Amino acid sequence: MNILDSKTFSDLLTSNSQPFSKDNHRAVLLRTMQRIKIYTTLFTGLFLALLGASVSQAQTSVTTNQAGVNARIDVLGGVFTPLTNIGANQSRIVVYRAFNTQQLAGATGVFIQGQYHTSLVPGGYSQLCLPPGQFEVGARQFRVGQSARDNYDSVTAIEMPPAQTQFLTVVESSGRPVMKPVTAAQALQELGATRLQIHTISRVTQAQSCVAVAAPVVAPVIQPEQFILSTDTLFAFGRSDLNGLTASGRESLDMLTARIRKDYVRVDSIHVVGHADPLGSPEFNERLSVNRANTVRQYLKTTGQISAPLTSEGKGARQLVETRCARQPTSAAIACNQANRRVVTEVTGLRR
Repeated sequence: MNILDSKTFSDLLTSNSQPFSKDNHRAVLLRTMQRIKIYTTLFTGLFLALLGASVSQAQTSVTTNQAGVNARIDVLGGVFTPLTNIGANQSRIVVYRAFNTQQLAGATGVFIQGQYHTSLVPGGYSQLCLPPGQFEVGARQFRVGQSARDNYDSVTAIEMPPAQTQFLTVVESSGRPVMKPVTAAQALQELGATRLQIHTISRVTQAQSCVAVAAPVVAPVIQPEQFILSTDTLFAFGRSDLNGLTASGRESLDMLTARIRKDYVRVDSIHVVGHADPLGSPEFNERLSVNRANTVRQYLKTTGQISAPLTSEGKGARQLVETRCARQPTSAAIACNQANRRVVTEVTGLRR
């Protein structure tokens, strides 16, 4: 855009071939000022025409009533791209204007802390990084043929938290533009159809260059794998000590150890939980479940094949898996409660 550069100004001063007298000097200066006034008028008309033009989804430029390089002006650049993460010493604001705001004629001027930032046409967006804090975002509608106003159509106060992005979209309220805060989910869905507003320069003095930082590494949540063994197989009747383990019980624990070593590249922890049936007193069942879980933990530890931390606890009869059994200590009730008498081994680690 050629408004008035140094070469044009020099040509204006040297266009008179007559001797450079005081009268000539006065005449040259007069002609120069008249031409500057013409250029300024053309620039003002061009700027107002640009602000007043409407941009459809397929348009990224506007046609003016000027000739030459000013006949077409690019107002929208590249399509919206995913935002990068920013550091804790910055906040980011994204302002945009959807295509469904055509009822607001002209461009929506956006001001931050009283300083001009951008003029949004339908389908345009702009972003700005600022220090964290509280900010006021003003909106003012520019229309062709109207004089610029000092007051805003609306002002929106927002809090800019560290390392976060605030999204504001232009909405119409009683014929005036309002910068409405919206959720990231809504904004990112609507921003996909927008392009970067590029025809003006931000004057916000607190603006910062957005510094991208790597996304924080979130450790995956590893759910423990559970191995359930029946205590009827592990222990002799009424026993809970190490010597009370049956031959089939020891074999089951050896098979469990071999499977853990086979399935896991790394074992972070093993937690053994004992459970009892509801027959008998709660105190007895609590103690029995604690002792049996502790015995299984000791056995796994004494094998020397697992170096991960081992812990144990007993939960008595508080977590029954079979609840339809009779509570009287009959042979039928004992058989029905077999599933409740168990030891659960929870393994946490990295599987192969």
